[in-house]
Amino acid sequence: MTLTKLLSYQAGYALMGVAYNVISFFVVASGGAPLSTTKPLVGGVSMALYGLALLPGVLGKIGLYRVLMGIAILVYGYGGIVKHLIIYSRTPELYASFSAWALAVGINVFGLVLNLMAVSGRFTMDGSPDRSA
Repeated sequence: MTLTKLLSYQAGYALMGVAYNVISFFVVASGGAPLSTTKPLVGGVSMALYGLALLPGVLGKIGLYRVLMGIAILVYGYGGIVKHLIIYSRTPELYASFSAWALAVGINVFGLVLNLMAVSGRFTMDGSPDRSA
């Protein structure tokens, strides 16, 4: 996979995370319960910051990009996967539904896979032969 393709998938992950939190925000604003235990504004800003962390990759600063994706693995792997698994196993009623919980975890598993690819260098620079297959 090329770096450009990986970055586009990662941008998609960021947008899915922002969208999930925007929907949760509007559900709360209309009197409903949030989709998950993450405060919608905090979650949305967090995912927007993740999107900004992709800029070094776009600018060709691969070392910095890979370090930032390593940090993202820790932050979103814990907060977006482990934390949701633990909380749901103890108090599932804190989530709007099983589907809302599963979507939150699924979005973050997708991002985790992409971030692992980035950190491990499982991409080629654009214009070079793809040897990752």
